[in-house]
Amino acid sequence: MHRAALGYEVDIATGEKVTDARQALPEELVGTLLRLIREVRFGSIEIVMHEGRVTQIERREKLRFNPSAPMRTE
Repeated sequence: MHRAALGYEVDIATGEKVTDARQALPEELVGTLLRLIREVRFGSIEIVMHEGRVTQIERREKLRFNPSAPMRTE
C-alpha cells in the first residue's frame, strides 16, 4: 500500500483504494521495499510474515564473475 497525495491508502500491486486501515503498510516499509527492489541486480528479496504482519525482509544477492577474465597475480 502507498499513501497517495489524495490522503488515502493505495494497494501498490493493484492500484485500488484501501478502505480497511489494517491492510495498509507503513510508509517506511513501502519505502524500504522499493529501495531494495531498485538496488538488487542479481538475487532475491524475501518478505517474512507473522500473523499477517511483515516481521522481516531478507535480501540475497549473487556476485557474478566473468570466467574468461584473466586472474590477477600480485
